[in-house]
Amino acid sequence: MARLALAYLIRRPVQILAVFGVAIGLLALLVVLSVMNGLIEQDRLAVRGPLSDMLLIPAVTEEVPEYEDYRSALADVPEVAAMSPHLVAYALLSMPYGDLRLQSTLNSDSNAIQIVGIDIEAEKLVTRHEGGFEDSLKNSLKAPVSDLQNPFAYEGETSRSRAGALVSDRLMRADPSIRRGAQIELFALPYKLPVMGETLRPTNGRLIVAGTYAGSDYEMSMDRVYMPRTGVRKGLHDTLVGIAAPDFTEVLIRLQDGVSFEQGRSAILAALKKAQLPEPGGAKGGALQTWEERRALFLGAINNERRVTTLVMFFIVVVAAFGIFATLSALVREKIRDLGVLAALGFSPLRRAILLLSVGSLGSLLGAMLGYGAAYALVKNHLAVERFLLEKFNFEVFRSDLYIIDGLPVLWDHQMSLFLTVCAFLVGVLFTLGPAIRAANLSPIEALRYE
Repeated sequence: MARLALAYLIRRPVQILAVFGVAIGLLALLVVLSVMNGLIEQDRLAVRGPLSDMLLIPAVTEEVPEYEDYRSALADVPEVAAMSPHLVAYALLSMPYGDLRLQSTLNSDSNAIQIVGIDIEAEKLVTRHEGGFEDSLKNSLKAPVSDLQNPFAYEGETSRSRAGALVSDRLMRADPSIRRGAQIELFALPYKLPVMGETLRPTNGRLIVAGTYAGSDYEMSMDRVYMPRTGVRKGLHDTLVGIAAPDFTEVLIRLQDGVSFEQGRSAILAALKKAQLPEPGGAKGGALQTWEERRALFLGAINNERRVTTLVMFFIVVVAAFGIFATLSALVREKIRDLGVLAALGFSPLRRAILLLSVGSLGSLLGAMLGYGAAYALVKNHLAVERFLLEKFNFEVFRSDLYIIDGLPVLWDHQMSLFLTVCAFLVGVLFTLGPAIRAANLSPIEALRYE
């Protein structure tokens, strides 16, 4: 039966075309999905930006939290590789002699930003991933810092000078008045708001732009300014927030390699409990989040886009599998006398159905295997394909002057590719059932009389 099924398949050119149809449909699906995965991975790196594996925001208590308490509690946790404190404050940024209107910021020369106070060495250790803090300094274009070890230093700085700050390339590009060495003015709310009836006195500060960083995430890049966390006349804690305020508002935590988010979360919570520090979350506020949870909305959107694209592209495979149905239906009509002879020789309806099912399944299997193999080879050799298209046809898939990506980003997902290949095979088998049932129900007498 296997030899007969193979003969029915390969001796009819139209049947081979149906096999190639499945292969090409699956090839298109897997290649597009690989490109989507590459783009999504770049988006994930971009949206992660300066975030580390986990983010700890302390619970609100009567006592002012101190970073040293949290550092001591987490220092000996085996699952924790590094940690870095952040002191975050929100302010209006304005240039000297600019038009500042607090009652109508849309019509004033001001920009709402967040000032992030960091410790340089700790920040480098906790964001060692691609697109982390040190990468953002190295990849800066507008005003790269001259000293990576002390990026807040600027020319002419003295011990009594104002603190240096880092703005993003995008922010400097958006506001030409912000340049290296320029002075920026900040207007922030105090750490504790006054009770009703008391005068609200905002805290003001001035910084010097020491350089820029290359922010990967657009939203963060436009409203995040870095400066030292602590230091007399230089730190955010002393100059803008106030010494009565906490010296940190969040802690970035990098986990050891191989430690899952859940393992890290459990270890951190156990260490905080042992140190008698309040557990983040719940009625007292605070949080212990992974970077994926922090950016869940955006990540959910791009994952949903991938699912929709996969579903739409899979219809190409369905249409190609319909070709197997059409060719097998024609095969039943063409081989109706052969099927009548087989029935007369003792082929039961079940065996005739299995014969047609074998032809369709074999064609579907060959198409799925060809599609998978061709897609894998194309993705793995995408650089050679890009070079060939550029040299022979002067065609660039993603032009560098139109897109922010360089080249064709691809990421082969073995598990997803195998799953879709199996689905393509099963769809082909499903479309084979119709002709197989027709062959099973064929009357031998009518078949032998067929002209």
